[in-house]
Amino acid sequence: MKFLQTIITLILTILWSQAYALDFSSFGLLSQKEAILKAIQRDELLRPHYTYESSISNFAGKNQCISINHSLHKGERLRSNSAFKWVIDVPVNGEVSERTKVGIAELDALVSVELLKRERVSVDSDSETNVFDRYSLTVKGWAETVGRKKGNSCFYLGRAKQLSVVNVEKIAFPISRDKKDTVYKVTAKVGFPKDLKLPYWTNHPDIRKAFPLIDKLISGYERNIFMEKSGDRWREYLSPSAIKRMKKAGGKRSDNYFSEDEPTTERETMLDAFSFQDHVNKYWSCISLPGDSSNGVRVDKNLEPRNQYKYSVAIFDNKKRSKWDNIETKTKPYLERLVSAGLLTFHFQTEIEGEKRDRGQVFNGTVYQLAPEYEHIIDQERGCIYLGKGKVSVVDLKILSNNTRALSFGRESVKYKYIMTFPNPPKWAKDRVLQAWWSDLKGALEYGLACDGTFEIDLTKKRKLGAGAGSCWWAYDSVAE
Repeated sequence: MKFLQTIITLILTILWSQAYALDFSSFGLLSQKEAILKAIQRDELLRPHYTYESSISNFAGKNQCISINHSLHKGERLRSNSAFKWVIDVPVNGEVSERTKVGIAELDALVSVELLKRERVSVDSDSETNVFDRYSLTVKGWAETVGRKKGNSCFYLGRAKQLSVVNVEKIAFPISRDKKDTVYKVTAKVGFPKDLKLPYWTNHPDIRKAFPLIDKLISGYERNIFMEKSGDRWREYLSPSAIKRMKKAGGKRSDNYFSEDEPTTERETMLDAFSFQDHVNKYWSCISLPGDSSNGVRVDKNLEPRNQYKYSVAIFDNKKRSKWDNIETKTKPYLERLVSAGLLTFHFQTEIEGEKRDRGQVFNGTVYQLAPEYEHIIDQERGCIYLGKGKVSVVDLKILSNNTRALSFGRESVKYKYIMTFPNPPKWAKDRVLQAWWSDLKGALEYGLACDGTFEIDLTKKRKLGAGAGSCWWAYDSVAE
């Protein structure tokens, strides 16, 4: 008898686990709307399939965000799109369109909750001075963003779900000249579930006024989903072309689902368990001079091999430059400021052979070198100007459980953002006069490095961060980076 009870219990458990997609309306157990909603909510966790995409899963997996309107920027072209490097310069003077007024109101709302900051700046360009309101990202704002570059980063709200089925309409869907599929047009109410905890800053009245999307997601709105009924099972309708692609690839409808498991490691345990220094590249704490970095301000020629740990660059005086070449207008004035600071010396030199596009030509030019009293600032181990060991301040840390949308494969991982500052720099770097003339040194000491990454976790090992990737960049608009 006990064995029979066990078998019956097992059968009922299996049947109930599949009940999400079955239509029990004919048995009086569930209404048609309830059966469809169960099928839809199950498919919110459906993994992407290589031959077709589920609109249900795509919607549920989309990050609902407040985007930043970068098209309002009317200042100089930005050299980097990374966090803390981009700005939005909005002209103070001149006519303002209604659309621009809306965009400015959005930026000002983000300033009111300290996700952005605003300052009045004057920029010299083409023999005239332009005045802008400059908007830029704050550390608090960076913590609230998803996405790394300005084009795909936004302030994260949460993920919406399909909440209820409002209406079901049976329609004939034409798939060829003389053939139609029976499809159910389902009108679903979608939005944030009641138990979703929104970010604190979304409660500010300026934010609610500037971004009606938040109230729309809280109240819910309607979207259409096309479903079909196969036997007693409800599932999303796939067009004949999608089914054809699927069969050609030898596949079938996806039956793999993401998990909603919570991570097993506590955040506080993670913060106490390891040092981010384990994955800091030894060159990340170095600042550059013009010509040292391929991404920074350019020079005409680097006169010293990179393995010599010396600094000597040339700016050609008699070179014909294109309008895009800013060496005379940007690099040379910066180098001259470093000469005024006493960091560099200069001398004139003739018959300097060109390189790259200038190969085969000979130029006269100005050569800039480190002053003798500063030659020691280049670290011989790293071959760069090293600011010493940094101090990490964690901005954001999330534990990602495997087999979820955030981490579809691999083991439990940590996703982090932090700022590394240099409270104890070398003695020479503390010189206030040098900092005043050398903007990169001042910026590095004032703002530090911004770092983010995702790594696997193994708290049982000495080196607790395993496979993954991370990077750092200066948290200001570095001239030479």
